[in-house]
This record gives sequence, C-alpha cells and structure tokens, in this order.
Amino acid sequence: MQVRRSHIRYKEADEIEPTNVSKDKVEEYSRSVADAFSFKVGDDPVVLIDRLGGRISYQNLDDWIAEGGSIFVHKTNDFDVLLPRYTHPLRDRFTIAHELGHYFLHSGQGETPIIAHREGSTRIEWEANWFAAALLMPKAEFASEFQRLNDVGRIARQFGVSKAAAEVRKNALALGS
Repeated sequence: MQVRRSHIRYKEADEIEPTNVSKDKVEEYSRSVADAFSFKVGDDPVVLIDRLGGRISYQNLDDWIAEGGSIFVHKTNDFDVLLPRYTHPLRDRFTIAHELGHYFLHSGQGETPIIAHREGSTRIEWEANWFAAALLMPKAEFASEFQRLNDVGRIARQFGVSKAAAEVRKNALALGS
C-alpha cells in the first residue's frame, strides 16, 4: 500500500523544524489537546486518529521499512500512520500517540505536509515522545498513582502502556525508585 502522494511536496524528517519549546510546554500542549478532544487516561488513541481524519495501516516489516515513514501528513484532517504488524498493542498505543505528536507539533495539524520517521534521537523525536507520554500518562495522574501504588507494572496496566514506557515516564518525572 503506497501512502505517499506524488503531487504533495512533503517536508521529510530532516527538514522538519522542531518547536524548540520546553518539555513542560509540550506537556501543557498535549494536555490541552486531550482536553479539547475529551481524551482521558486509558482511552484508545485510535479513536483520536479517526476523529482527526487519519488512518492507521498495519504493514509487514518489509513494506513498513520500504514506505520510509511512520506518519504521512497530507493536509489538515488527512494523514496516515503506519505501524508494523509485529509490535505489541501497548507499544502501538505509544507509537500512535507519538505520531499524533508529530501531527500536532510539527505539521501544524496538517498545515504543513510532513513525513516523519520513528527512528533516531533528534529534537523532533524527543518532542513527539514528550507529547505521547503526556497524552497517555498525564503528569499529575501518573504521579498520584505512583505515590498510591508504587508499582510500575500495575501503573502501566492502568494507563494502558508498556512497563518500559511507564518506567521511562517514572524516571522523567523523577518519581521514587
């Protein structure tokens, strides 16, 4: 399945400008998006993709690699998120939220056509990760649940993320051991 459209001039990953705002500002923006779309802890980010006019395609590894991107933003309310078939649904939830980060932060909600790749350690990838973490594991709720439960595995299940994602969030928020 080819999602790149030949008549659109996309900004490729290395041409996309980061927002260069602080992690806290990305967190605030992510929460404002969640509030605007009534997205709550545990909600399925696929529903948000649908509401925004996006599509998700699951591909075999070879097709996913050949396509050369994880999100193709064509225009406002028209984008495609590509996921490999072999990943776990909890991993996919974070990836989908990450791609939404690119949609909101780097394409201006579709005003700039972009192709972003989920690889590397660039500023735009950090920003998309910060957005995803805040969307799926809001700071206040996560900190409160960590204080209450002090168990990363249980918290991960509650927030619908992998244990690894919950561990990274715990460390990023400098919460206990």
